Amino acid sequence: MVSVELLRKQKLLQGLDESILIDLGNSMRFEQFQKRDFVFHKGSTGDALVMLMSGRLQIIALSEDNREVGLSFLEPGDYCGELSIIDGLPRSASAIATTESMVGFMPKSRAQWLFLHHPPAVEQLLQKLSRSIRQASQIRSVLGMTRSYARIYAVLMNAAQNQNGALTTIENLPTQQAIAIMANVSRETVSRAIQALIANGIVQKDFKRLIVRQPALLEKLSKGEVEIQISRKAE
Repeated sequence: MVSVELLRKQKLLQGLDESILIDLGNSMRFEQFQKRDFVFHKGSTGDALVMLMSGRLQIIALSEDNREVGLSFLEPGDYCGELSIIDGLPRSASAIATTESMVGFMPKSRAQWLFLHHPPAVEQLLQKLSRSIRQASQIRSVLGMTRSYARIYAVLMNAAQNQNGALTTIENLPTQQAIAIMANVSRETVSRAIQALIANGIVQKDFKRLIVRQPALLEKLSKGEVEIQISRKAE
């Protein structure tokens, strides 16, 4: 079992008494995954709620030509697998570790008990389901775009956050390969597109994040309303 403090950081477990946390933690299985390991596969039995203790996961699906299409990312404290807990059907997507990660698996019976006896967990669950529906709509819109660079900029725009109306940033910037999967393009195309944004002063690289200096222009690029010069030389 992991520490109680680590369990407290899980979104679904916040506000629980320590004795309940310990009981739930004792019922869970914890497993370490290396980068590119599959945590679970689409179609597998959804017999546990999946909670990310550390690291980062990506939820993916396979396209008709067997290419990975990224759906979303999980950060520490996030969870997935709730659909199978609710309807009893197999996993609707796959999860892969994008870095070394530790994952906790809460048995279905204990997850159902949590949802029945802890109202804040249900509220958190409903909020997540709402976000998932909205995100699915965004992904369909991105993949429906004919211009590859517009798809890349749409992925970046969807990840942008506005901090107190003063600074728009893209925190924890996904890897170029992850962006390529979500936009259904090559990694080299993503590299050229991002370098073009930097060269034109639209974004600024700041360690693991991007500062969006011209959010209005990035939004227009993401909709395919304008274009910028992109070098064909691979970075």
